[in-house]
Amino acid sequence: MFAGKRRSYAEAVESRRRLGSRLLLLFVVFLCFQLVSGLFVAAYSVSSKSMSPALAPGDLLIATPLAFGPKTVFGKLPGFRHPARGDIVLVEPPFALRRGFWPTLFDSFVRFVTFQRFSLLSRGPQAVLAGPTVQRVVGLPGDTIEMKNYVFRVKPAGSEHFLTEFELSTVRYDIAPSRSPQGWSESFPASGSMAARTLGKDEYFLAGDARGLSSDSRLWGPVRPDRLLAQVILRYWPPSRFGSP
Repeated sequence: MFAGKRRSYAEAVESRRRLGSRLLLLFVVFLCFQLVSGLFVAAYSVSSKSMSPALAPGDLLIATPLAFGPKTVFGKLPGFRHPARGDIVLVEPPFALRRGFWPTLFDSFVRFVTFQRFSLLSRGPQAVLAGPTVQRVVGLPGDTIEMKNYVFRVKPAGSEHFLTEFELSTVRYDIAPSRSPQGWSESFPASGSMAARTLGKDEYFLAGDARGLSSDSRLWGPVRPDRLLAQVILRYWPPSRFGSP
């Protein structure tokens, strides 16, 4: 019985050097990916039906933090545009749990090596509290907004008349048919109606397209610009629905 060939000391050192070089290359590529996704474009996965019919669970999206200003260790940078009516955005809700630096970095690495298919922070009962979530911009600062039969009516700042969200939107979209549960009062949250409210300075009103399934500004109120993380610009999966959502 012959023993396996033993590597020389020089071969062992060379093998460790090659492994170290490959790990260093992977780490450098990951850092470049973090830089690009944090500033320019990032990939996200849809996990709920709250934006149906525009988006479905499993859809993979490309969003750009550059639109509204990316968040960095030095604070939020200026964006090149303001949110517009009808925009689909990634938002960090006011109740969102903010993870520590290391868990967030490790989760980013897992998503990187699995091509956004898996996330450690999107699992478990508290995943819904982690954010971000995908919503549509319905109201802008200064607007007065109300809802009847799940359709928002908006009176822009300086205007005297209400128009539907569809008449004011910069993009065309549909909402999913919704019905309140039997016995659900119109005064309850997430019902088909909402009393008129006026948005303050730097306040945006967001809502899902599936109004009966969405947790949005009807429940947790308007959001300020620092909560708007990115603008969704492309759906790249599934291939049959490739394009602007």
